[in-house]
Amino acid sequence: MKKFVYVVCLCLLTAAAFARSPQEIKSDIAAKRQAIQTARSARADVADLKFQLAALSNELAALNTRKAPARLDDGGETCESAVAVPAVPYFDSGLLDENSVNDLPTGTDDYSCGCDGVEHVYSLVIGPNGLLPGRYTLSTCGSSFDTILSLWFGCPGLEGSTLVDCNDDAEFNVSGDEYLYACSDDFGYSSCITVDLTQNGTYYIVIDGYCSSLGTYFLNIGQGESCLALASGCTEAAPNSYCNTASAIEFNVDGWDFVYGNTHDGAFYTDDAACESPVASCAVWYAVTGTGSWMSASTCSELTDFDTKLHVYRGNCGELQCVTANDDWGGYYDNDGVYHEYCPEYDLASYVEWCSEVGVTYYILVNGYNAQFGNFGLNVHDSDVPCVNCDQRDYYFTVDEVPFCQCLTICPNQIQKIFVGPASPEQRPVATWADGCSVARTIPPSGCESDCSPAYPYLYMDWIYLPDQQLWCTDLGSIDGGCYCFCVDRLLPVELNNFSATAGDGQVQLAWSTASETNADRFEVTRDGLTQTQISAENSATGANYSWTDNNVVNGTAYTYTLVLVNQDGSRQTLATETAAPIAGAALITTYSLAQNYPNPFNPTTAITFSLPEVVDVKLTVVNALGQEVAVLANGLMNAGQHTVNFDGTNLPSGLYFYSLRAGSFSAHQKMVLLK
Repeated sequence: MKKFVYVVCLCLLTAAAFARSPQEIKSDIAAKRQAIQTARSARADVADLKFQLAALSNELAALNTRKAPARLDDGGETCESAVAVPAVPYFDSGLLDENSVNDLPTGTDDYSCGCDGVEHVYSLVIGPNGLLPGRYTLSTCGSSFDTILSLWFGCPGLEGSTLVDCNDDAEFNVSGDEYLYACSDDFGYSSCITVDLTQNGTYYIVIDGYCSSLGTYFLNIGQGESCLALASGCTEAAPNSYCNTASAIEFNVDGWDFVYGNTHDGAFYTDDAACESPVASCAVWYAVTGTGSWMSASTCSELTDFDTKLHVYRGNCGELQCVTANDDWGGYYDNDGVYHEYCPEYDLASYVEWCSEVGVTYYILVNGYNAQFGNFGLNVHDSDVPCVNCDQRDYYFTVDEVPFCQCLTICPNQIQKIFVGPASPEQRPVATWADGCSVARTIPPSGCESDCSPAYPYLYMDWIYLPDQQLWCTDLGSIDGGCYCFCVDRLLPVELNNFSATAGDGQVQLAWSTASETNADRFEVTRDGLTQTQISAENSATGANYSWTDNNVVNGTAYTYTLVLVNQDGSRQTLATETAAPIAGAALITTYSLAQNYPNPFNPTTAITFSLPEVVDVKLTVVNALGQEVAVLANGLMNAGQHTVNFDGTNLPSGLYFYSLRAGSFSAHQKMVLLK
């Protein structure tokens, strides 16, 4: 007898030795959940991992001696014993364990939410003596195991019953590998259903464990807020949270409407394919009826306080078609290289423009970049300018046509290329343009006397030479479209970048640089009308740097210097004039200056020189033609004197770039061309 007791005890001790602790199982559960999350990010199948997770959950549940936490009703196990939901909001908790039964399906032959297990059942009545019809959200957020939630009209499995909806994991793939979870603490293992219940009758809520997973569940039922709202944080409080509830835009007599809103009050919307700028954030909707005119919308307002995005759609709300979209409105550079914001009030505002068709409904969606949300002011405008299909085109001119002026047309939001050639690298065109074509000129002869809607073109990219095609090319842009007068006056023998006169003690230093030279013989420097020196031109297609110091001056006297170009044919051209007054004891460098880079155009490196009359904080930056910063060449305290830094454009595309110097209260800008 003692031997038998000893053997039994030994067996029990051996079994206990092989039993795992709850901490070990929980550690494995955490690792398995991490593996599932990684697999989902890689868009891999997670069915086997979920089955393994269910087994671990059951292993942990078997060690739960208390069997269940404090709860309310612990749902029934059949339709007959289903626990009734008397009102919403509603909350209950329960335990699915080895004593629970598996009598009801989680889906139909045509559709299933996964392998089922044991379940608990609740009933919900819509109509007289029940709940009002409307939108309801059911979730198992906070449950300790992998749940499946099913909603049936009628008892599941019986004739006449219908599966309304079911859900295994409450996750939403909003963009690429990005997921949102209605239950933020479980990476989608809980379940969630949002459904519009409009048919009177009895509905049955079935809570299953995925592949017989067991554990403690929590059932939450609410009205209004959706599963996606739980996941995204969007409140859905705005009446225009959805496309089919879009607020109507109503224009005043001047064709304007202004509305104020907050995207956080909207609903979460995701659509990767419709527009070039994907939507995946809280959003609100507006609707406007087309009039056959150009329409525009912008968030340029002092009320806008976040990085907005605008999308315009047409079609029905179930199948929208993208018309246009925009994130940042941005800005432009004028002919002097100065950058201007289109929206000075807020530089992250958005702007869209489209040609509206009569009677067509357009849906304007307002949301935020990278899921941001906040307040916005929305301006919508009907221009009353009839829109027609615009044929985008570029223009080609020959060297033999120079000088000329011609009326050109440009489409809205077009970047238009203008070519001049065939030409050599030395024959850089000198061009001007004017808004509209009502321009009277005699030299060159005007071809711009037509009456048309004026465009307001801006310089998008300055002249660059295309050696393979023997063409010079420049790009002009336009927001509104229309016509403009474009003129090429001549092909420059010399394009002057800058000319400076720096006063010192008993001397004045003159310096100038050119961007290109052709058929140039020499430069003459005059002082107060009298020639002081002559310097031979290098005649370089890429320009050159020149300097000369006038030592025959009297301190305290102001002198006027003029730079004159003498061409090889003997013709003369005044290029620039500067004034300087030498001062006793003055350092040679008395003013701030930013010289033209050399060489220019360049490939891939160039030198930038600037002068400082004192110790000062300096920042030297480079931006592209869109105003995007591409390099910081100097940033910090620098001594007085002349400084030179190198800029390397190896990793940048060809095009126009601008460099800016800020030193104390001084600022200056220059443009340069990277030509690969």
